[in-house]
Amino acid sequence: MSDTRSKKDTYHHGHLREELIRLGLEALEREGAEALSLRALAESAGVSKTAPYRHFKDKDIFLGALADEGYRLLHESLKSSVEPVRGRRRPERPVSAMGRAYMAFAVARPALYRLMNSPLICRMPDELVGWARKSLLLLAETLEADRAGSPEDTAARRVGAKGTTGIRRAGHPDLDATAAAWAYIHGLTLIRIDGLYPADLPEPDWDRLAGVVPNIDSRGPRDAHG
Repeated sequence: MSDTRSKKDTYHHGHLREELIRLGLEALEREGAEALSLRALAESAGVSKTAPYRHFKDKDIFLGALADEGYRLLHESLKSSVEPVRGRRRPERPVSAMGRAYMAFAVARPALYRLMNSPLICRMPDELVGWARKSLLLLAETLEADRAGSPEDTAARRVGAKGTTGIRRAGHPDLDATAAAWAYIHGLTLIRIDGLYPADLPEPDWDRLAGVVPNIDSRGPRDAHG
């Protein structure tokens, strides 16, 4: 049996979807979402041109799956970002570490980041927005711990060790605080990756700005450094 035949048989038993997503993420950064072709990816995977449609009914659903994988990777990055915060004598607030991790993710994968935040995602079925929701709840939980005045390492331990289990204030997220923080870091990130900042002005300290995530409570806004 040839290597190609073995590869096809393996994919047909459940691995083709994962391989297409892996190849799709690579192609997305090279070519962009519009140029991405399921048929070309099938050829790269060594399967028939119709095989991808057993897992994705059309290109939009495939792009939605790429975005969902992007949010999984983002969630992993945000969660990991709080781990180095723990144990420091004067630790950085976890929400600041998350802000920096968020921007770093987008800088490393700009095409994926744009896809993850495109209108297409609003049309995706529930099974393709799960990681987006988890990422938002992770941010909300971290902001909640920050506003509650918990020690920084306690907030990091809560998020890093247990993961996102929901928001503790009456079981509901503070959507105002979460929306404000998300809007800040998302807007700042787009300005950077799309080159919108005037080239004739001194380059901002993007890393520092990414760490100053606003955190709103009933007393009004304050930044992530208190």
